[in-house]
Amino acid sequence: MEAACETPHYSFFSTQINTITHASSIPQLKSTCSVFETLLETGLHSGLWWLHAASPSDEDIEILSRMLDIHPLTTEDIKVREPREKIELFGPYYLVSLRAPQQPKIATGVRISSANVYSIVFRESVITFTYDNSQHPTHVWSRIKEHQSHLALTSDWICYALIDDIVDGFAPLIDRIQTGVEIIEDGVSVTRPEDIGLALRSIYNYRKDVTHIRQHLHEKTDVVRCFARHCGSLGSTPGEVALYLGDIQDHVLTMIANLNIAEQMLSRSQSKYLAQLSFDSTCTRNQIVDALSRLTVIGAIVVTMQVITGLFGMNVEVPGLHVASLAWWFGILGLILGLILLLLVIARKTQVI
Repeated sequence: MEAACETPHYSFFSTQINTITHASSIPQLKSTCSVFETLLETGLHSGLWWLHAASPSDEDIEILSRMLDIHPLTTEDIKVREPREKIELFGPYYLVSLRAPQQPKIATGVRISSANVYSIVFRESVITFTYDNSQHPTHVWSRIKEHQSHLALTSDWICYALIDDIVDGFAPLIDRIQTGVEIIEDGVSVTRPEDIGLALRSIYNYRKDVTHIRQHLHEKTDVVRCFARHCGSLGSTPGEVALYLGDIQDHVLTMIANLNIAEQMLSRSQSKYLAQLSFDSTCTRNQIVDALSRLTVIGAIVVTMQVITGLFGMNVEVPGLHVASLAWWFGILGLILGLILLLLVIARKTQVI
């Protein structure tokens, strides 16, 4: 796992002050936000709060773990960036580890490695950790601000919103795959033989992306199912969040269905390209065989003429040398032409030329 190279960034949201405070370190956040300082020193807080740590150092993770009484196993998972997607219950809180979609670079098409988003959900608080400049917490904060007037904000809802935003992050990738798959399928009939190799390589890359995304979506289905069981374990009403979980499951199922359709289209296009490649190879092979057959006939004719002329070019008496007419000359010429015609007839009957 690559080490975090981004600058640490901390954000604190509290319903008590209804604002978001940003800082580059925990001491700066304590000095900037008195509510956060009181929370760390006394553990007292009125209402719901959310602390987000972007690219935190191992020392900061240890500090938060000691101050907020986080289990050592949870601390270890966050420090080593455990890649497995899961949800685990630890007494007063549960841990949600969810992998965000991998965004490809526009210029090179290479995927940027994406670490998991870790959420520690207490009854009245949420702590999240990210390592790759993730915008998912920002999206959730915007969503809270937009629906704050009619939203019953709970820690489980914040966790749901993060899961929902991560799942929705796969939609642009799937749309890009579907567009590329349609272009590939439409180009089957117009692709030049020399471009079939590039098309097959594109199909291979798309099929690899489909498998990769489908695997992550299946894992998120398990996480959502576990989240539905654990979201009410800390005292909140499961129905408050369960109403939203069906929406996430519908999104996941729809994306998986679209990926299955894309996989079928890719399989069909690959079969067509391979069939076209086989047909082109057969035609090329037949052309080569035909050319070699023609060269064989020409070679046989030339060899025959050389044999005859060679026989008469030896140190022997020239036939018809003492004959005044040209009968011998025309006879020899006719013999050569007759042999040539005979070879041509044989080649024609055997469909060599």
